[in-house]
Amino acid sequence: MSTVLVIGATGKQGRAVADLLLRRGHDVVALTRDADSAAARTLAEQGARTVVGSPADADALSKAVTGADAVFGLSLPFGPGGKDEEVAQGRLLVDTAAQAGAHLVYSSVRGADRIVDSQVAHAGSKQQIEAYLREQDGLRATVLGPVYFMENMLNVRFNGLANGRLAMPLSPDKRLDQVTVLDIAGLAVHAVENPDDLVGKRIDLASDSVTGTEAAAVLSEVLGKEIPYHRLPIEQVRQWAGDEVATMFQRFEENTHFVDTAALRAAYPQVSWHTFEQWASTVDWDRLLQA
Repeated sequence: MSTVLVIGATGKQGRAVADLLLRRGHDVVALTRDADSAAARTLAEQGARTVVGSPADADALSKAVTGADAVFGLSLPFGPGGKDEEVAQGRLLVDTAAQAGAHLVYSSVRGADRIVDSQVAHAGSKQQIEAYLREQDGLRATVLGPVYFMENMLNVRFNGLANGRLAMPLSPDKRLDQVTVLDIAGLAVHAVENPDDLVGKRIDLASDSVTGTEAAAVLSEVLGKEIPYHRLPIEQVRQWAGDEVATMFQRFEENTHFVDTAALRAAYPQVSWHTFEQWASTVDWDRLLQA
C-alpha cells in the first residue's frame, strides 16, 4: 500500500479521493486548514493523519509530503489573489512533489493542455500550471482534466431546484459533459496504484454527457415529481455569478467536441463509472431541498 498526501482533503474532490484511498487500505496524509472541522475529524477517525496548512504554505507542504509515495493535488480558484494566486499554488504543488520524488496526480480541467487561452480565468490558470509542470525534468506526474461537475447540481438555489425546476443557461437540447468527484477519485486512486501505466499521461475526464431536458427527466424520476427545464438568460447568470461563470457557460453552449465516455470506460474499467442518473440516485435530495 502507498502513503498519499491529499491536498484539499476536506473539499469535494480531495475528500472523495481520501475516502477511497482509505477504503482501499492506503495511508493518507490529509492537508487541511482546520484540523478541528467536522470533515477533518471524520478523516482522522477513519485513519488519516491530518496536517494543518494551506496549498500556499510551503513549510506545511514540505512537512506533509515527507515519506509520501504520491500526492493528489489541485489548485484552488476564486481566491482573493485571483488567477495569480492559483498559479502560484499550482507551481508550489509541482515543486513540492518534484523535490520529494513523489508521483503527482494533478486535477486540472479539460483542455488545459491547449495553447489557446480559454478566456475563462480558472481554466487559464491551470493552463499555466500544466505548462510549468511539463517543463520539470524528472517529475513523475499524471494529469486529470475533469469537465463540469455533477456536484454543481447540489447548488439548488442557483439552478432553481429549490423552487421545483431545473434552470441553466444552456439550450434545452445542448449536451453538457459532466463528471462526478466519485469518478475523479476512482481514476486518481487507479493512477496511484498503477504509476507505471499512468505516469506521463493526461486524461480528459467525463462520466456522462446529458442535455438539460434529459437531466430534468432524470431528476423528475429520482425526486418523484415533475421537474421542468428552464433556460436562464446568460445576462442573468452574469449578474448573479459574474463574467467568468457566464463566459464558461457560453463556451459550453458553443462546444461541439465532447469527451468519448465509452472509450474512457473501456480504457479504465477499474473505475466504478457513474451515469448522471446513477450519481443523482446517490444524493439525499429530501435533506438537501429541506435545508
